[in-house]
Amino acid sequence: MKKNRHVRVNNTHNCQRQSGFTLIELVIVIVLLGLLAATALPRLLSATDNAEVAALEAVAGGISTAVSIAHGQWAADGNQSGAATTASDKVAINLDGKVFYMNEYGWPANVSASGDAAANSQTADECKQVFDNILQSSPTSTIESSERANVRYFVSVESNAGGSAGNIGDVCRYELILNDSSTINPTHYFDFDLVDGQVTVVYPELN
Repeated sequence: MKKNRHVRVNNTHNCQRQSGFTLIELVIVIVLLGLLAATALPRLLSATDNAEVAALEAVAGGISTAVSIAHGQWAADGNQSGAATTASDKVAINLDGKVFYMNEYGWPANVSASGDAAANSQTADECKQVFDNILQSSPTSTIESSERANVRYFVSVESNAGGSAGNIGDVCRYELILNDSSTINPTHYFDFDLVDGQVTVVYPELN
């Protein structure tokens, strides 16, 4: 009877294990990653810019629609330009259960019964009152520079920047706060003209 023999050969000379990367391979990987980053980063930044602009335009559009509805209600109530704006005599409208006090041109000025509603004596706080109450769910906002890092919008007033010759009034400015929470030169914002009710959106031109 023939027996099968299993012969074990330890061929250590022909089997060599290779571990790690060579310097050339590492250089190639780094170059490829650099190329990918150079291609993807501009697209990522562009997408971020587009998202910021879209958010800004959405809020500005909501404000524009809401103040126009308020103006329509003011006119429907029989009011005309030139109405009294003192705290004791200013015109009030009821918009979905919320009382707004209107300026002499029929645009929302504030929600506080104690304040004047004249278009040329607007305060930043009154602009914030309009912003916080005219929308169903408004973004967080502040008029304090120290709070910029914690909210989405910084509210200020531009004195005598609205209207035209003969009818000059203030402008409420709503700045979308970006990464730099301490900027004093806003790049993304919209203005609400308290004389003609125009809402103007401003942002850098996108590539």
